[in-house]
Amino acid sequence: MRVLWFGTYSVGPGYPRNTVLIEALRSVGVDVVECHAPLFRNAHDKVAAAGTVRGRLRFGCKALIAWFRLAWKFFRAGPRDIVVVGYTGHLDIFLARVLSVFKRRPLVLDAFLSLYDTTVVDRKLLAPTSLAARALFRFERAALRVADLVLTDTAAHADFMAGTFAVPAERFVPIPVGSLIEAPLAVPVPAPVGARGGAAPARPFTAYFCGTFVPLQGLPYILDAAQQAPDLHFHIQGDGPDGPRIAEEVAARDLANVRLERVFLPRSEIEKRLAAADAVLGVFGEGAKARRVVPCKVYDGLAAGLPVVTGGGPGPEELLTSGEDALLVDRDNPRSLVRALRRLRDDPALGGRLRVGARRVARERFGREALGLRLRAALHRVRRG
Repeated sequence: MRVLWFGTYSVGPGYPRNTVLIEALRSVGVDVVECHAPLFRNAHDKVAAAGTVRGRLRFGCKALIAWFRLAWKFFRAGPRDIVVVGYTGHLDIFLARVLSVFKRRPLVLDAFLSLYDTTVVDRKLLAPTSLAARALFRFERAALRVADLVLTDTAAHADFMAGTFAVPAERFVPIPVGSLIEAPLAVPVPAPVGARGGAAPARPFTAYFCGTFVPLQGLPYILDAAQQAPDLHFHIQGDGPDGPRIAEEVAARDLANVRLERVFLPRSEIEKRLAAADAVLGVFGEGAKARRVVPCKVYDGLAAGLPVVTGGGPGPEELLTSGEDALLVDRDNPRSLVRALRRLRDDPALGGRLRVGARRVARERFGREALGLRLRAALHRVRRG
């Protein structure tokens, strides 16, 4: 099978989705050629494009230039059996349809998640009753209907998008995000410490969070937990729209047990920070979207062979089993996160079971070959029509 991975899709720190899926397909023998013209550098660019009239105009000009480059690359790519429009490619799929007019190929859109839900409901950048919000809704619905197959990250997201945009449910296929980490890391196991007494550990128990600081990730929840648990250490790394506000809050609360590292790092540096951690934090946002997603940081923690703690919800619960391969906590109560982290610190047997479960599920369900086989089967299905 020959696949053209097409669009202005996001790559780089914080956006592993396209790289993971491309490498997964190649690992199972699929010939993938990339036809890529970058549009967004990071989360700041995306917010600027959606948040102001000036930002949208600048985005439109950049998109036109990128589309001319994509069209040129498309015709130079040679014959392909199927075109996958990478995330975020809701606009690019219309160009892909036009470019395919002379030779009809199946079009697959990696929607991943809903743009309307993210912009209007989750981040509240547009008022739901505004003309812009209604236009975005119609635009996303049209993009989903143009595609012959739509990829999402979880079945919960597939169900939401099918119902919200009135698109047949059978057109959706959930493909987990996966991780760029290929093998468990050599991570330290903390010495046993009793819940009430016992020798102090040689270093503080550290929970590591890496993200883009968007509201969905629930950074205020993590800071609330840190404030309630001065005996635990929190390493927060990354940056994004809420970065300045998070930095101000850490300073205002005088959280000596929080290390805030506002920088995007290459994969090798992230792996070093994972190797120095005792647990990995997922996302804890309160919104409906946050409850449907399982983000890349969770898969990275599993692939690294670390205990993962994340908020519960339909998405996490369809892919993870609390107490076996992760711990799912109450998003409405930061004390739930504190209790989970203290359990891990004080019960080495629990941490050991989660490490074993994380490695198992990362290999069997979310590893490169497992994802590649699942995606290849979906592409074969749409190719056969």
